[in-house]
Amino acid sequence: MKHTETDVLLVGGGIMSATLGVLLQALDPTMKITMIEQLSDVALESTDALNNAGTGHAGYCELNYTPQAQDGSISTQRALEINAA
Repeated sequence: MKHTETDVLLVGGGIMSATLGVLLQALDPTMKITMIEQLSDVALESTDALNNAGTGHAGYCELNYTPQAQDGSISTQRALEINAA
């Protein structure tokens, strides 16, 4: 087993690890970041476009599709429009 020194270890080669890695590198370009993935390539599981984060939903539960209004109500109109597209 190879020994590697790193400042940050990102577990999983999906969009969340990739995004966090980019943000951390922007904050500190000297940071040593290592990403590990158990599958044969990155983005093969939850991040894969056909897997929809592994949940199989139509967008109804996504908070960015169902914003809460100031009065506390939640409109699903945007989620319905996205689902219909």
